[in-house]
Amino acid sequence: MVIQDEVGHEDWGLYSALLSLGFLFIALSDLGINQYSTKTLASEPGLMRSYFPNLLTVKLFLAFTYPFLMLVIGWILGYEEEELYFLLVLCLVHGGNQIMQFFRANFQAMQRFKIDGLLSVFDRIVLLILVGYLFYTELNIQRFVYARIVTTAFSVLVFYVLISRIYGWLKPRLELPLIKNVVKLSFSFAMMTVLYSLHDKVDQVMLERLAGERENGLYVAAYRWLDAFSMYLWTVLPIFFARFAFYIKDLKEQEKLLHFGQVITALPMMFVSVFVFFYGEKLLFLFGQSTPAEIEIMRQCLVALFIAAFLNSIFAIFSTLLTSTNHEGFINILIAISIVINVVLNWIFIPEYGAIASAWTTLVSYAFIDIAYVVYIHRKIDIKIPYLQMGTLFAVGGVLIGLFWGLSQTSLPWYITTIIAGAIYAGLCLGMRLISLEKLKSFKV
Repeated sequence: MVIQDEVGHEDWGLYSALLSLGFLFIALSDLGINQYSTKTLASEPGLMRSYFPNLLTVKLFLAFTYPFLMLVIGWILGYEEEELYFLLVLCLVHGGNQIMQFFRANFQAMQRFKIDGLLSVFDRIVLLILVGYLFYTELNIQRFVYARIVTTAFSVLVFYVLISRIYGWLKPRLELPLIKNVVKLSFSFAMMTVLYSLHDKVDQVMLERLAGERENGLYVAAYRWLDAFSMYLWTVLPIFFARFAFYIKDLKEQEKLLHFGQVITALPMMFVSVFVFFYGEKLLFLFGQSTPAEIEIMRQCLVALFIAAFLNSIFAIFSTLLTSTNHEGFINILIAISIVINVVLNWIFIPEYGAIASAWTTLVSYAFIDIAYVVYIHRKIDIKIPYLQMGTLFAVGGVLIGLFWGLSQTSLPWYITTIIAGAIYAGLCLGMRLISLEKLKSFKV
């Protein structure tokens, strides 16, 4: 937020649009290998020493060819020389991030979740240090982009050294039959990556093209908070993905994981979402150079996006179950339909309503996906959907909304209101046995 306020909404809007454009085609730097590795090695860990060296070769090749393919796409879309240069660098960042995700996928598959958790924040800590230095020297969008590429390169090196120390020296190899087979089997995951990328980032590309860089910058300011809080889900859900894959033949264990995972993913995100609904403007305190009208647009975007986050926190575990247990085809069809809904609604409403339109179309597409998860699992999989637990979660969420609303009508400061509501919410969750120490102890990572 401080960076965006420093460089301005227009420069940040362009940066975000280029970053999102690269993300739309990020499957070109992965081909579904990361998720396939986690799923396969979790159920067959003995393949590690043959798979890792060969797939590392493929990942390195993709990471360095994908940015140049993106230059062609950027040129077709009308970007000019400086913009294409930034696109190239940002896609190198994306490629490096995919290599890091590949290393993490192997730790997840081997059930080393504590190491994976530490690695999930490592590159962000390095970037934070570099950006802090830039604030004391000179910060502009170009230097920030360079800080990102330096962070990525350093983090890739550290990750590789760490995995080599644990599993032994695993230098890249090239066994074409094995690679060909893996790429073929990982195709459905590659398609899923393409579709999820489109679903998450098409808003920003369409906003920049249809409404301009400033409008996209305002939307991104709100969306970045969604990204930030969603880091919790991105940290927790891969653990459950690997655990579901580990128990791929044991429906009883999968059912236990589903029930437990839903609570773990939902409760923290529900609280954050309700807080943002009532006090979203408190997250925008760093935008000292923005006008009141810009702050209001960002606040309205936050409200819509965090209603989507509220819903997604309850239903995201269903997606993890499906993708780890051979139901990727359905997920791909579902996300494709959601993208069509998203694009059509954006095309209709962005010209008139700008950033706010993108936020609400995101909510609509999330709601569609969440309902479809439940319907599919109910009809196709012999696992009990935790309907009672879901009802309890929505009921607790309703009480939390009532608490925030009632306390907001008093003269109490917002932070006192949040503490009181949080304490009552925690007590309610414990009292209704949504979470307990026994359940936490039973889930070992």
